[in-house]
Amino acid sequence: MKKKIILFLLCVFAFIPAAEGANSWSSAYTGGVWNNPGSALLDTMIYNKMMAGASLKKMQRENSAKAGAPEISRTVYRPSSSPSKVPLRVAEVFSNENASKKELTAFFKEALVSFDQISNQAGRPHDLGFALAFFAGVCVGISTENEVDDSAILAAATQMDRLLAEQPGMTSATNAGKKDFAEVLACMAIFALAGHNQAEEEGNGEAADSFRQFGRQAMIEFLGMDPHQLRMDGQGIRILQ
Repeated sequence: MKKKIILFLLCVFAFIPAAEGANSWSSAYTGGVWNNPGSALLDTMIYNKMMAGASLKKMQRENSAKAGAPEISRTVYRPSSSPSKVPLRVAEVFSNENASKKELTAFFKEALVSFDQISNQAGRPHDLGFALAFFAGVCVGISTENEVDDSAILAAATQMDRLLAEQPGMTSATNAGKKDFAEVLACMAIFALAGHNQAEEEGNGEAADSFRQFGRQAMIEFLGMDPHQLRMDGQGIRILQ
């Protein structure tokens, strides 16, 4: 990714919880408040955050990843020939200023290209389960400062396949809804990862802390799980006792 864009993000990015227990952040740069940009998509997909945590605990008790367990169908979506509207929508969450929105939109467009390459290399293109696992891997990795490798993300993707299959709203979710939600997750993950890595390289501890906080709060907001209570390895996402 272009260093210019990452440095721009470091200059403008500073997030703190808007209120204790609230599912939103306020931006010290724009003064705006982020109410989960995926919320409308969550409404159509019926992805229940509380069910996600409960399902993971249930899967761990039952050792559902054991050999011989039935394969779960993946939740995939069809790519579109039309330009995605997600980069602009996510950019508008971070800034109301036109020049900043333009810069951020360009960054998020590049993020989606990068994510397409990552998911293709993983053998899981256009796959919502993989998008959730990649998002979780980034959030857990940067917020806990523990490396999450490819095998952990692929194992988590299998878990997410099961979680998604349990959601009754998935059968009625539109292709556009699944695609948009996957792209929101990808934009958020790559924003957090690129910003955190650049901050570390520049020795900017304050910015790195801000991105770690962002990763933690994003994981709580989207999946209802605190990454500080999780570990990701070859078994997937594990809840620490």
